[in-house]
Amino acid sequence: MGTASTILLAATSASCIALLARNRKLRTDLVTARFEAHHDALTGLPNRRALLLHLDYLLADRTRPVAVALIDLNRFKEINDEHGHTAGDLVLCRVADTLTRLSLSRAMVGRMGGDEFMIITDDGMYTARNNADAAAQALDAATVTLGATDFGCYASLGLALADHNDITAVDLIRRADAAMYAAKRRGGGVKEWHPNIGASVTATLPMQRRRYRA
Repeated sequence: MGTASTILLAATSASCIALLARNRKLRTDLVTARFEAHHDALTGLPNRRALLLHLDYLLADRTRPVAVALIDLNRFKEINDEHGHTAGDLVLCRVADTLTRLSLSRAMVGRMGGDEFMIITDDGMYTARNNADAAAQALDAATVTLGATDFGCYASLGLALADHNDITAVDLIRRADAAMYAAKRRGGGVKEWHPNIGASVTATLPMQRRRYRA
């Protein structure tokens, strides 16, 4: 093989290697982008987008029971205001770790945003109630230590079951939201949604209602 052929072969091989490396990087970047699009940057949990997509998918089957537990941390604003966002971030990460370590049945756990987390249970109220109770108990026992200060991860949970009467993901979350506020009013724990709970909560807390958009 002549010198020119050797040089050409080497250049071609180098080009192929560079192309393969570029393709690997593009694939890695694509996987990373897809992960980041559906996961919370702080906790690594599925984010609001992923939760709503999963809930829409489950609700599309009108024969399957689906339940949502909305989790809101008690006194989180005070922790941020008094001790800074570093303390708040530590609490959020501790909550995420606590929830993911639980052996929840047929459940998807994610962070809606702020101090709100969600458990979607692909099953009926019995399983959903067990999941919510386990989460509440685990969070009551979870603490974060920053310097000489311990922070609790106490939470209020609102639980709602889809009745499949043309209910949407947003409707179901609003029901869980109303039940969560009822739980917060009584100091925490788990509260299940019922048809009259929304009106009573809205009447007592008109400025604190949340709005969830699809």
